[in-house]
Amino acid sequence: MLRDLTIQNYRCFKDFHIDELARVNLIVGQNNSGKTTFLEAIYLLVQQQNIQALFDVLNGRGEMSQIQTQLASDQAVNRTKYQFEHIFYGHQLTPDLSIYIQSQKEEQLSLKIQANPINQQVVIPIAEELETRFLAWELIACYNQKATVKISLLRDASVAHLVSSQLTERNNNYLSLVGSSQDNFNFMKNTAVVFNQMAVLWDAITLTPKEESVVAALQILEPDVERISFTSNPTTNSGILIKIRGQNHPVPLGSMGDGMRRILSIAMAAVSSENGFLLVDEIDTGLYYQTQTDMWRLIFETAQQLNVQVFATTHSWDCIAAFQEALEQSQDSSVGKLFRLSRRGEDIRAVEYTPDELSVAVRQSIEVR
Repeated sequence: MLRDLTIQNYRCFKDFHIDELARVNLIVGQNNSGKTTFLEAIYLLVQQQNIQALFDVLNGRGEMSQIQTQLASDQAVNRTKYQFEHIFYGHQLTPDLSIYIQSQKEEQLSLKIQANPINQQVVIPIAEELETRFLAWELIACYNQKATVKISLLRDASVAHLVSSQLTERNNNYLSLVGSSQDNFNFMKNTAVVFNQMAVLWDAITLTPKEESVVAALQILEPDVERISFTSNPTTNSGILIKIRGQNHPVPLGSMGDGMRRILSIAMAAVSSENGFLLVDEIDTGLYYQTQTDMWRLIFETAQQLNVQVFATTHSWDCIAAFQEALEQSQDSSVGKLFRLSRRGEDIRAVEYTPDELSVAVRQSIEVR
């Protein structure tokens, strides 16, 4: 579990530190205060030795585009253009500016991303032909000061090809922190989770005790839910079926509203993150405010039972009030904390609210967002 986090030169964070993280952490703040960036930084850090996480972040931001390149044989080849410069503070590749994301408590866990200008040629195989390009930059990702991955960028410093992937040493400290599998990290955006992603999670949940937790989550919105099933039809409306008490035929999930799909996604991601991390951006999306206390209560219980550390963001006062109410009802009030990201110019800092301070703020309607 992460106890602290330092972020330097990653997007809007020039020099940021947060300490005393809890099992469940709710991150609030105004627009452009860095909430989503904070989740991204954790995602990149805990995905040790997995450079695909960086591409996932760029894809999620839309910092990529499809372009066509005409080869000598007149064959058109589609390529993905990634805008790596935007992950650096100041939105530009600079050789003396490195990204640092690290945690120093419990276990040493770190990631350094550096951009180096280079002057050489490389031959890249493309569609059974070879193409030689002059390289301008090389990104080097160093995990825990041991494992290194290199990404070579083409001349415009945006079009990337994974030319070499060199892991110099296995990160045993990381493995002891979160286990040997990288399948226990789930990063949920505020967009709908597609059917195929949910179906993969369900394969590991069905006919296990975790299935009961997922059904219990759906019962927050519909108390008469008895079972859930995935079919071979991958459409949004009919691929997921719900058995309702007293009804002879299953009901498509899509006919029950966006809230049911959202709570199902959160519950499935939570129970699939055992011994790992769950990151949820705008966790209250699609959920009626009166159901959010039950949602937080379920998250607290799941996080404690399955050893999951949760980081979630919200803009909603109702979500904050529900978080506080569920925390007050919990047997262990230390399970959750609220942090507000406060931005003044280039400086972003984290303001921690203890359970008592949060309780006072909610009762007196003191603004903490």
